[in-house]
Amino acid sequence: MATHNKDDGTRAQRSLTVAVAGASGFIGTALLPQLAARHAVLALTRSPARAATPAVQANVRWRHCDLFSAPDVSAALAGVDTAVYLVHSLAPSSRLTQAHPRDMDLVLADNFARAAAANGLRQIVFVSGVMPQSFRFSPRLWSRREVEMVLGAHGTPVTALRASLVVGAGGTGPQLLLDLVRRLPVLALPASARSVTRPIAVQDLVRAILYCLGRPETFAGPLDIGGADVLSYEQMLRETARVLGLRRWIVRVPLLPNSIAAATARLVSDAPPPMVGGVVESLPQDTVMRDNALQRAIAPHAMGFAEALRASLEPHTGRLKPNPRTRIRMRDTDVMREQSLVRSIQRVLLPPGQDAAWVAGNYFRWLGTCCWPLVRSRVDARGDVEVWVRVLPIRLLALTHQPAISTTDRQVYAISGGLLARPVSAGRPRFEFQTLLAGRYTMTAIHDYAPALPWRLYRLTQAVGHILVMRRYQARLARLAR
Repeated sequence: MATHNKDDGTRAQRSLTVAVAGASGFIGTALLPQLAARHAVLALTRSPARAATPAVQANVRWRHCDLFSAPDVSAALAGVDTAVYLVHSLAPSSRLTQAHPRDMDLVLADNFARAAAANGLRQIVFVSGVMPQSFRFSPRLWSRREVEMVLGAHGTPVTALRASLVVGAGGTGPQLLLDLVRRLPVLALPASARSVTRPIAVQDLVRAILYCLGRPETFAGPLDIGGADVLSYEQMLRETARVLGLRRWIVRVPLLPNSIAAATARLVSDAPPPMVGGVVESLPQDTVMRDNALQRAIAPHAMGFAEALRASLEPHTGRLKPNPRTRIRMRDTDVMREQSLVRSIQRVLLPPGQDAAWVAGNYFRWLGTCCWPLVRSRVDARGDVEVWVRVLPIRLLALTHQPAISTTDRQVYAISGGLLARPVSAGRPRFEFQTLLAGRYTMTAIHDYAPALPWRLYRLTQAVGHILVMRRYQARLARLAR
């Protein structure tokens, strides 16, 4: 068996201060011990439970950081040399989230990119996805591509490691494969399952990160990386069955939509449903890896798929090794339920020549017209906003403009009062308008909102009303943009 502790190219590098965003995730958990052996590590996590847990590795300092808060991210990256960005939005961050993961990913990446530029970081290493040769991008892969663009939009060099399925304990991909093979004697596969990809062991992904870290001049832009084997998802299922010692029938159904395959996988697998959907969405489509120096560096000692899968299993039970995040995730879920906060993010097209300040003012003035004859809105000379019942002296919401932290491409309003806002909140309730990708989009985002209505009543009334209003506003700006 090949050994995998070869030189990873870091011996000659000076010690750095490295921030790892998403440090408590699957890849971050595997990366931290290796990274801490070479560099000072600031591990950023959105999990208060994980941040409060003492660090196991020396040279690692944990910090709770709300990546949805631009000031928090900027403060966290002070004194950092380079960063590894492992963040995704498939896991919930509030009790109610009204947003597509791809929209949340853009907000998070833009906050991080601005903070990195403000603090003079030398490099951001981002784990992305292998892109297909054709124009048939799955929504999940296109989201990864957008995040690449946003991370590099403010001047910090970005090294985007484009990997396919990552195999290791705690990964959604291997858990999904194991669950399907164990629980389904007959596997019906869509046509896309025959397209090939190059799965990579999490150990080899970690080697790739360490190899290019601190070397933005040598490793810049997108780099495709993979393991020793070129396989289709069908072949991976067959290999998984061999590793488990099981006999399975695999039936190809050319007309089977990926959506049906994803729904079946969600029912069968114990993995979180949004993450299962993301894996099935990303079934390869005409994927061809592009040769590069980083892939050539890690290839000689890269693990094959079956070897990586065996390394992820308990030898006596054949089960995936325990996911270190499970207990912490349960504690975070309890906290989210207790706090009962709401996050709502929508992407709107920005009309030519306008900015976030224009969108904010236009939205609040339009709100009263949109919701006539139920409510009226008022914007005063300072930019503060109030929403009232139209025929009664009842103030529903009060929003205070925050000029000290607002710019032309980011407008921030604190949700400061009103009948519909809980007076005491665990978060920092606010409404933000954030322009990104050189003015292509503006993200309208409510963060940490604490509704005053009883939770079930809120879900059935105000939450539904907000989404309907935002959809009308999206349509309005789309017409103006045309």
